[in-house]
Amino acid sequence: MRIAYLILHYMAGEDTIECVHSILDVSKQSEHKILVIVVDNGSTNNSFFRICKEFGNNTNVKLIHSDINLGFAKGNNLGFHYAKYEWNADFIVQLNNDTIVSQKNFNEMIVKKYDEKKYGVLGPDILTADGFHQNPGRTVNWNRKRLLLFRNKKKIQYLLSYFKIFDSLLSINKGSYQEECIRNDVYNTALHGSCLIFSRIFIEKFDGMYEGTFLYMEEDILKLQADHYGFLMMYSPDLRLYHKEDAATNMVASDSLTKKRRVYKYLIDSSKAYLDLMNEYDREK
Repeated sequence: MRIAYLILHYMAGEDTIECVHSILDVSKQSEHKILVIVVDNGSTNNSFFRICKEFGNNTNVKLIHSDINLGFAKGNNLGFHYAKYEWNADFIVQLNNDTIVSQKNFNEMIVKKYDEKKYGVLGPDILTADGFHQNPGRTVNWNRKRLLLFRNKKKIQYLLSYFKIFDSLLSINKGSYQEECIRNDVYNTALHGSCLIFSRIFIEKFDGMYEGTFLYMEEDILKLQADHYGFLMMYSPDLRLYHKEDAATNMVASDSLTKKRRVYKYLIDSSKAYLDLMNEYDREK
């Protein structure tokens, strides 16, 4: 089988280099053909130069550069398109650049779980730096009323973020994570976006992720697509990786209010994209 790993890089060069090395290390004895694709999403520092210096001569690594920051979905889709059309991948493993793969049979388990379950998208057990487990993700039953309330709340928070006096009143929900690993497979569930494993079922249907967002809610939209088209999204603890969490975002927004304002703006736009896609699917029924 041909397994492509896709890493979207932005600014945090050491994390990306460590992530690529971890994949190459666990793949040395793999029976499958492996390619690591790194997409530089318009980094404004010299981090991509360092990545090119580290991996430029490695035939198992493909380096792609974008002159501008395309956002999470469009940036990843540059690499997805290459994996699908230029390399004919059977599986595409989309990873955050601040993840580490250390499980020796990770590639073999990707194929084994597909042979057993015929998933469209698979998510592994993701362990964070502070010991939480990010999968299975929290499935939100979005409807129009809930989306509108969510957007209006984010609009208010966005406006308040311009006033430092309100800083202590503003918060960013990092997600609902588990303190213990869920030790059984979970089907038809949302998955955390730091690692999404796409099978041929998904690859043949789509050219990547829905491009209506810049950042955030991509996992919610993916679940909406799964429900609409009927492909399986599942979690399995048989695959594991480590997630440092939030490194790329922290590189560009160290100030608390600046980061919060950026998050609120993206969530306002992403919830609108979700609503637009929901309406499109309703018209198809």
